[in-house]
Amino acid sequence: MMVLLLLAALIPQQVLIVTPRGQASIPVTNEAGAAAIAAVLLAQPLGLTVSLDGGGSAARVTLDGRVFEFDVGSPFFRYDGAAYPLVGAPYVARDTLFLPLHWLTGHVPRLLANRYRWSPGLSRLDEQTVPAGTTTAIAAPPIAVATPPMAVPAAPNPVTGLRLAHTIVVDPGHGGIDPGNPGLHFPGGLTEKDITLGIGKLLRAELLRRGLTVVLTRSTDTLIDLASRPTFCRADCDLFVSIHVNSMPPGRRQTSVNGVETYFLSDAKTEDQKRVAQMENDALRFGTSPVVDGPLGFVLRDLQLNEYLRESARLAELVQGKVARIHPGEDRGVQQGPFLVLAAARRPSILVETGFATNPSDGAFLASATGQHKIATAIADGIVAYLLEFERKIAVGGGGQAR
Repeated sequence: MMVLLLLAALIPQQVLIVTPRGQASIPVTNEAGAAAIAAVLLAQPLGLTVSLDGGGSAARVTLDGRVFEFDVGSPFFRYDGAAYPLVGAPYVARDTLFLPLHWLTGHVPRLLANRYRWSPGLSRLDEQTVPAGTTTAIAAPPIAVATPPMAVPAAPNPVTGLRLAHTIVVDPGHGGIDPGNPGLHFPGGLTEKDITLGIGKLLRAELLRRGLTVVLTRSTDTLIDLASRPTFCRADCDLFVSIHVNSMPPGRRQTSVNGVETYFLSDAKTEDQKRVAQMENDALRFGTSPVVDGPLGFVLRDLQLNEYLRESARLAELVQGKVARIHPGEDRGVQQGPFLVLAAARRPSILVETGFATNPSDGAFLASATGQHKIATAIADGIVAYLLEFERKIAVGGGGQAR
């Protein structure tokens, strides 16, 4: 996180690109609030090519035969099946695609390590000379292995007692044109997307305070494709936590049902579990990524490959226990369902339904600063409790136990 902040602060006026074919100075713009560079200006010095989809909402950038996929307006990109966060988001202005400078100076030299080198003091990107007759070795992105590499500090963290470094992906549900449920008892026109973003930011702050690394799938009112959210947690990630708000359909029980429940990925066993899964999977209609056979088919097919169900159930149990203690509504327990947003995380993953927007008491609690802070702190407590258990398992197993 400190690296990202420094990159955002140290913005050069221009970037010098040096290749065996010559050199070029490319201007850097900050018109959208973050340093960016026109993709068209990289075509000649780097041989970079760009293709935009018909609506201009997605871009494919090809560099040295490697494909980088961007969603215009979203601060991340996809490469070899993994998602990476960006300082700033790609955007289109004057019929030109602008790419975040962070991608060119931070990610490209790391992902194509034997091909490019960035010198921050000189604001210079060098293309490495490859000896004739040899093949350029291109560094692959982090691979989603069972247990990501984690450095062991000399002493336990004084706040949490954790000894290992951990990265948590926090997913505030919905966003942008997808408001989530409308918030029958939220004041001032608030909807689910506003509540989840508020809790997500507070959860991020709480986890950072405890020495953990945190990635938000969205930090603004932005739509991230439902199918893309779990890709944030396929590499360099330990846990995936998605934040949502529940609701009841019109009827006799609409305003009376209340409380918190936490889900992990599995097939639904009850009608209520099916209702919640269908409600959250319905967000797929706002996205642009196609899902073959529909969301349920995708989830159930991927479910057979997901090796983290037991760990997800335990994480859900610990988080549910913590949140239920501070919540004014009912403890609705740990639930299970075929949630698309959990299906491809490749790590222990849960979805927290933080309360019912259709219940007056829950709605007031979720819309309040105090309520959001209590929920965020309780979720953080559950996450740390799970990680402490996990570290004890590693210690007993000699460090080789996979998750």
